[in-house]
Amino acid sequence: MMNGSMLKTEIYKIFSKRVIWISMAVFLTLYLVLKLQFWDNVSIRYTLEPMRPQLTEAVENPAFHEFVRKSSYNCSTEEMRAFVPEPVYEYIEQYRGNERIYRSLNSDLAGILNNYFERIDQREAFIQELAQKVSGSGGTALDRAKARLLQAYRETPVPIELNLEDSANNFIDVNHAALFPGLIMLLVIAGLAGIYSDEYTSGTQSALLTSRQGRRGVFLSKAIAAGIFVAGVVLVTEAFFMVVTAVCYRVPSSTVSAASTYGLSLTLYGGSVYGFCLRQVLGTLLAGLTLGSIVMCISVFSKSALIPFFAAGAYYGGTAIYANSVPFPRYLSSLWSLPGEWSLFMLQTQFELVEAGRYTSIFGLLVPTLATNAVFNLLLMAACLGICYWGYTGKQVRG
Repeated sequence: MMNGSMLKTEIYKIFSKRVIWISMAVFLTLYLVLKLQFWDNVSIRYTLEPMRPQLTEAVENPAFHEFVRKSSYNCSTEEMRAFVPEPVYEYIEQYRGNERIYRSLNSDLAGILNNYFERIDQREAFIQELAQKVSGSGGTALDRAKARLLQAYRETPVPIELNLEDSANNFIDVNHAALFPGLIMLLVIAGLAGIYSDEYTSGTQSALLTSRQGRRGVFLSKAIAAGIFVAGVVLVTEAFFMVVTAVCYRVPSSTVSAASTYGLSLTLYGGSVYGFCLRQVLGTLLAGLTLGSIVMCISVFSKSALIPFFAAGAYYGGTAIYANSVPFPRYLSSLWSLPGEWSLFMLQTQFELVEAGRYTSIFGLLVPTLATNAVFNLLLMAACLGICYWGYTGKQVRG
């Protein structure tokens, strides 16, 4: 069986690889450099958040909503004067001496209010369109998915609020952009690619296979050490990303719903931006553990760390590219969309899986696609660890 000394040894083997920490330092520095350019952005430093009470009162006026709708959501700041309280304009007017700030606030006022009403109308139009399709539906899986979605939209209150700052959008985008979630997974692959094959290269494989703790103990120590490594990489990088985002884009002054950010007006997720970010971090952690198990599974059958490195990288990168290139169908997943919808990248970002209601039919049972992604990758992780255990404990000792 595994003991503490063996576990410490395996942890040391993984964490002592300097290339991992050098790569992480390079990646984090790259992220910092890319984001620091927004540090002094006028639209981030000067927002309409202080005017939230006045603007909230204004958008509750049905006449204002109808006025903006008739203008095709293209009202100018001056055209809104009849509905927006004067203190809002006085707040903007104090910056007339600085053309950049003054122009930015005027642009934000028009853009945010137009977009707010448009998002509400888009959601209502989507529900009405869905209701028309359900009224003449039959008994297929797609028909049942539409009916269930309609019920969910009608029963699940999802608030769309005034989003007066860019910070909320940028927090969600941390794990939505393809580059940085991919870099986290690259660190995981690089750190674990030689977890078994390095023993063959260094000539210590036979000693481990005949150790007093047994092969099961070696496997458990490596698996636990790999899990600790993945958790450390994910949590450290995600914490760094969030801190830098908070510094460069500011922490949102108010907790707005995720549905109030750009691109999620049709979502069934009713939680806050912070709740959605936490889900993304947990998704990245599960994705890292799953990818780590894939790497271990390949490494146990490989004599070179390059094989699991490139094989696991191809799996992650290939499914991520597929997910970003194949259009996901509305309402119900298809066989063509599942490889993308069940990809590790989609588990990290979750954005496309929850931007509108979507189900997957599992032997006739309708399950939210995000849930099927998590279950699929949990099963994949278990299968890979099982194969890894079988492969390692069944190895022949060679002299």
